[in-house]
Amino acid sequence: MSDSFSIRMSGDDGIAPPMEAFQPRPDEKGPKTVAIVLVMGAILMVLVGWGDIGNSTAIEFQDAERMVEGYQDDNLSVDDYQEFHRLVKDDGAYSIRGYSLLLGGTAVVIGAIMLFKLKFSGVIICLGGSITGLVGGVIGSMRMANVSSQVLPEQVTQINEYMSYLCGACMMMCVALAALPVLNTAARAALVQKVTLVVEEE
Repeated sequence: MSDSFSIRMSGDDGIAPPMEAFQPRPDEKGPKTVAIVLVMGAILMVLVGWGDIGNSTAIEFQDAERMVEGYQDDNLSVDDYQEFHRLVKDDGAYSIRGYSLLLGGTAVVIGAIMLFKLKFSGVIICLGGSITGLVGGVIGSMRMANVSSQVLPEQVTQINEYMSYLCGACMMMCVALAALPVLNTAARAALVQKVTLVVEEE
């Protein structure tokens, strides 16, 4: 003889509610907001990358005099900065950072447009572009800082190092932002919505 028993509320027909009732409501605004922010960040990536690519082919740094004006106390001359530019170009740092940011930024723009349309593939493309910009941007910036330590005053070298850290931090934020739609349950639900056919039994 079994001693098990159950308690049923009045009016309860014993049918459990569907699992869909416990799932989070899809948040379509979140991914679209992230997509807009990613586009703005990607535009900055493309502009910086384009500038680096231009510097990689330039014989002289056009704004050398303006750059030197802020470091007059460090005995930095225009010739010193032009030498820094030449060494960075020969080292390939301009090209590494430039093409990484340009390609990565372009991918983020494409992925962000798809993400705005609530396409899950947009997240993957944004992540790929952000990681490309992160890796290439940090490597290029660190190589620039290394060259800076050879020809520029110590204080200027420290500023270049800080700029490389800033570049890495900004790109890390971009990667985290691109991953946000898949980490947030409600946002992820908006990207993978499925139509479910419910058949009610009479």
